Amino acid sequence: MKSLDNLISKVGNDKVLHFLGGGFICSLVSFVAILQEHGMTPWQQVSAVLIGTIAVFILSLMKEVLADDKTDWYDILASVLGCIPVFASVGLGTWFNVLSL
Repeated sequence: MKSLDNLISKVGNDKVLHFLGGGFICSLVSFVAILQEHGMTPWQQVSAVLIGTIAVFILSLMKEVLADDKTDWYDILASVLGCIPVFASVGLGTWFNVLSL
């Protein structure tokens, strides 16, 4: 727990919240895109996370430009990096699905 507190104190609460928010938005948009289409190949399922990543980038950019006084590109980067666990989870789930066939 101490190492997690040290990590949060180094990167800051704001960046951690951007990372978590970006991952949440990316997962919602990606899973809707995956469930919307029937019969996607495994590569198409994993690639569908790019839709969520693009949505996170656009929303983060709009938030930083419109709502904040100064654009912080590291906040946008932290939000987009939140999509990495979504790529990993969709890839792992797709891999398990292919193995079960």
